[in-house]
Amino acid sequence: MRRLLGSDGRMGLGLKLVALVAVLAMVAAACADDDGDSTTTADGTGTTADGGDPTTTGAPAEMREVDLALSTTSVFGYGYWLALDLGFYEDEGLDVALQGTGGSSDVAQLLAGNNAAAGMGVPGAMLPAIQAGANLYPFFTYAYGEVFDVVVPEGSEITSIAELEGMTIGISELAGGEVPLVRALLVEAGLDPDADVEIVEVGTDAPSVRAAFEGDRIAAYSSAKSDIAAMNAAGLGTVSVAPESLATLPAEGLLATEDTRDDAELLIGLGRATAKGQLIAYTNLDAAVCSLKNQIPEEFTDEAAGRASLEAVIEITRAPEENGEFVFGFLDAEGWNTYVNIFIQGGILDEEIDMSEFVITEHVDAFNDFDQQEIVDLANSLPTDC
Repeated sequence: MRRLLGSDGRMGLGLKLVALVAVLAMVAAACADDDGDSTTTADGTGTTADGGDPTTTGAPAEMREVDLALSTTSVFGYGYWLALDLGFYEDEGLDVALQGTGGSSDVAQLLAGNNAAAGMGVPGAMLPAIQAGANLYPFFTYAYGEVFDVVVPEGSEITSIAELEGMTIGISELAGGEVPLVRALLVEAGLDPDADVEIVEVGTDAPSVRAAFEGDRIAAYSSAKSDIAAMNAAGLGTVSVAPESLATLPAEGLLATEDTRDDAELLIGLGRATAKGQLIAYTNLDAAVCSLKNQIPEEFTDEAAGRASLEAVIEITRAPEENGEFVFGFLDAEGWNTYVNIFIQGGILDEEIDMSEFVITEHVDAFNDFDQQEIVDLANSLPTDC
């Protein structure tokens, strides 16, 4: 049974019916196959009778309970929610509980204390934890461009971070993951975050941010891109002033602990299942919305805003493509070392960290060892009437 901390984790009726149809189809196909025997490996991975690639992966008989810590319970984690709802973690033998937290700093603490097997977080929180002695190991990239943004109202004369001197910047919350990035960008622009600007907590709802702008309480605002997209969908109207170079960095992903860093089966299972969840959303946004409305309904109280937020998230979490297929989870030490340099400039870190000693790169091929067309076909069969 799949688990979800803070919820009953139940699959929606429509998805249950699709799953049942899929199971019956698999049984019928197995009964009809009298041309040769198929085989199943110990980890549940099947092969076709002619030795070709498997089209399905059966869940192993024994499930391993795994706590996976999320930095947010918003639509940003759609890949994890969809993998949970559609049984992709189960297919890997993992009984996953998605453990919601207050942010990446909370995830870093959980991982440092071995209170979760793996967790999702941003470099701005993970790198200071690593410098402080926490052994955290990035192994799967989920977002391929910076997940936070710095914006100003449409029509503002401000066009760069450097022009914010003497002004006030609003943020989602003082413990938000955007804070280290904002401070680093200010220093990079030649400003002192503690003396040249004021940083205040505003929240993430569009009316509060709009009121802060219109009342001249803030000149700029920073939060997750998904939050900002939802606000813009609600009529806020903003433009980014963040450097374009941030779009190429490994902005968020999964990290292992000292205890799990060498557990290839666990890391591959988490990465591959999450990749399938991402591909579902790439393929069928409406079906993804239906699943997410069932699991995190609070994110769709305003459905237009929730949908806009999801669309923005998918844009920054879309995996690179090679030879017509997505390459999920790709990462290298270079991108993380770029963040090290940014945060040293920003005063977030006070010494170099060689991330080649922490980044785990050897599982990318295994993350992508599944039939992407099969997942696309599944996505297109999922219910969208919700």
